Amino acid sequence: MSVRTWLDDSVRTLSRPAGVNLDNGDWPYHPMSLADGYCGLAVLFARLSDESPELRETAHAHLTAAARTRRPTTESLFDGLPSLGFAARSIARADGDYRDTLARIDPHVLRLAESALDGEEARLLAREPGAAMACYDVTSGLSGVGRYLLACGAEARPVLERVLGYLVRLTDPVRVRGHRVPGWWTSDPSLLADPVAHPDGHLNLGMAHGVAGPLALLALCHGQGVVVEGHGEAIRRIATWLLSRRGTDEHGPYWPALVPLEHEVAGAVDRMPPSRIAWCYGPPGVARAVQLASAALDEPAWAEKAKTTLRAAFRRPQDQWGIKDASLCHGSAGVLHATALVLGRDADVLPALCDHLLAQRDRHTVITVPPNRPGFLDGSAGTLLALHDYLTPAPSTASLPWNAALVLG
Repeated sequence: MSVRTWLDDSVRTLSRPAGVNLDNGDWPYHPMSLADGYCGLAVLFARLSDESPELRETAHAHLTAAARTRRPTTESLFDGLPSLGFAARSIARADGDYRDTLARIDPHVLRLAESALDGEEARLLAREPGAAMACYDVTSGLSGVGRYLLACGAEARPVLERVLGYLVRLTDPVRVRGHRVPGWWTSDPSLLADPVAHPDGHLNLGMAHGVAGPLALLALCHGQGVVVEGHGEAIRRIATWLLSRRGTDEHGPYWPALVPLEHEVAGAVDRMPPSRIAWCYGPPGVARAVQLASAALDEPAWAEKAKTTLRAAFRRPQDQWGIKDASLCHGSAGVLHATALVLGRDADVLPALCDHLLAQRDRHTVITVPPNRPGFLDGSAGTLLALHDYLTPAPSTASLPWNAALVLG
């Protein structure tokens, strides 16, 4: 079976909302979710409709299926009404598309952002160190919601500027255990980035949960002329910190997934192992954030260092890459797409990454047909989006591209 035939068969399997089983019994899901529900499938078919316009009806069917469900109790870019709005904007191709739908969704998203901002601004005013990752990150926090607000236009501008102002203040140093450290220090557990406990907290580098996400949003907004006081300096602080926190080994420079407080204070980055290679953590996502910062402030040396670090990651043996499936979040799909953005579509490593993705199709992973996870972040919708864009280089006509959900563009 050719790759294109297999891709087309996978798409047909996902085309009818009633035929998609979101609940496979081993993964949390919600129908109104970009991460793992119908919203992600709507985004997939919206992208495919650039070449096959009739698939906009399929995208709309998935959007409708999501809209008919109750909202989840916790909302972010990847769950609830922000997900529904993102999907609607991904499908829209003409002025006025989904105007009534978005008129109901966008005020709710603004209130969601304002509520999070109220809490964080109060914490900053009280000089309490320790930002929760879920407040500022891409998957749960204001960096992801902020990327949605950037697509909303003038009506969302005041709240977006509050988000950016908060992220700028997040770069101000704080004192922790008597030491002056960057303001994004967190006492949160390190989640899946590092199984070792860090009782004194850490500084997270990842795109999904760390400071690379705020950097990417700040850079994208700067590039579109949405700029607040201290904006450029905040970009510079984060980018130079990320570049200075690279370790070095026989393969070249690398980024760790996080820097524990004690290592930050001691300047002992080389004691931290290299991160896995993924969008969520590691050089593909971080390098893209630095590349966007480079473009925003016209600092070409930053982009070259980002590319050098990403290339060095692929000089490691493949069994050290840490890529275990074909997903966007932590698998080969996300690595394929982010690497193509950073290194260009002619990068030597891309065929190997595509081969890794395709090798998953006969295994019990996200790429199995019929899929056991149909969603965007950890499932087949995201995998197929990355593969489609690799095979079809023509850009999307959508005003909100699908990779905006990853804050890659």
